[in-house]
Amino acid sequence: MMFKYLLTALSLGLLAPVTAQADCAFDQTLCEARCSINHFNDNAARLGCESRCMAERAACSTEAGAKKALEMGKEAWDDTGSFVEGFTGNSDEEKVDKDNP
Repeated sequence: MMFKYLLTALSLGLLAPVTAQADCAFDQTLCEARCSINHFNDNAARLGCESRCMAERAACSTEAGAKKALEMGKEAWDDTGSFVEGFTGNSDEEKVDKDNP
């Protein structure tokens, strides 16, 4: 089950803009550095802390991917509206003609 979550997170992460991915990676690096410092003598605690960092990275990448997907969906919706207008023949010229009989 965890594999599915990670696979989904990674897939959505690929959709994320490069800057968002860079921010997520940087945040993960800082988090892991804090884990190494705070749990210097305790390997189990350090590994637990680093696991949390990885989970936060996955959530960050997933959020960035979802935002990108939303942007793409809005663009597709706008394009669909233009397509329908063109298909139905509702151009600006026809609107002007209807307004001025």
